Amino acid sequence: MREQIENLVYEFDGFRVDPVRRQLLHNGAPIPLTSKSFDTLLFLIRHSGSTVSKIELMNAVWSDSAVEENNLTQQISALRRALGERPRDHRFIVTVPGRGYSFVAAIDRRATEDVIQRVAQTSTFFDAGAFRGYSLAFAQILLIALAFAWSAFTDRDPFRPQTLAVMNFKVSASRDEFIGTGISDTLRARLGSVEDLIVRPASVDADEINTGQPMQVDAVVTGSVQRDQDRIRVAVEMVDVSNGRIIWGKTFDEDAANVFALQDAIAVEVARVLNVRFSSRDWRKNDGSQFASLRAIKERQMV
Repeated sequence: MREQIENLVYEFDGFRVDPVRRQLLHNGAPIPLTSKSFDTLLFLIRHSGSTVSKIELMNAVWSDSAVEENNLTQQISALRRALGERPRDHRFIVTVPGRGYSFVAAIDRRATEDVIQRVAQTSTFFDAGAFRGYSLAFAQILLIALAFAWSAFTDRDPFRPQTLAVMNFKVSASRDEFIGTGISDTLRARLGSVEDLIVRPASVDADEINTGQPMQVDAVVTGSVQRDQDRIRVAVEMVDVSNGRIIWGKTFDEDAANVFALQDAIAVEVARVLNVRFSSRDWRKNDGSQFASLRAIKERQMV
């Protein structure tokens, strides 16, 4: 059975995965992948249509060593770039919140011999008319590639990380302004240290949409602070800039004496929702639980 699986070639949407030659090709052209990226892709394809847990993937790809989840995240990001997936695309690899990943594209499984025979037949019947057709096709591909290269220098990177703006939190009384400022500053400082997240400050005077759109961010974090004697309540919201919808929100209640712990708790919760981690040196309270990314949260709200 294992020999039969290894002799299969997997084709989907113009791509071909050849386990024997350990190659990923698109319309016949090889796409460079690292060994671990190829192993990750092959495991997902062989389990297509089902959800593969992150632990299962890491055990399969790094069977001879212990690695952190960040290694797997990097391989998934590299695969999405190689397959041409943009941030909001779900053509091939889908993140299943709290569980793992799933390969969702329709796959055509062929025996290696059939693929070799098909290529040989194509070569046998190659004629002058076919040559002219291929030449035109290559010319079109070259023009598209040149256009894409030009856009890469003039436009923003289509595979940029998630971007976020943190607004100053509103307060009901001037004496609590330091609390709102402290929460906003803590969020910016902690989230701004995450490599895969771009965080920008925002003014309190503008609303979420008018703040987020000019800054070209995916979402805006905003909130308000209220006090009732010695109790403080903070309402935090994350707003999708593209449509103005609230995609996440939570209320925090704490004693006024524990304002620093409250700031830390809010920062940890926002990081968990975005599925990013602070370094263990800075955050002992982060338990490492896996939560949905910003895009997954938005999709869940649309269901």
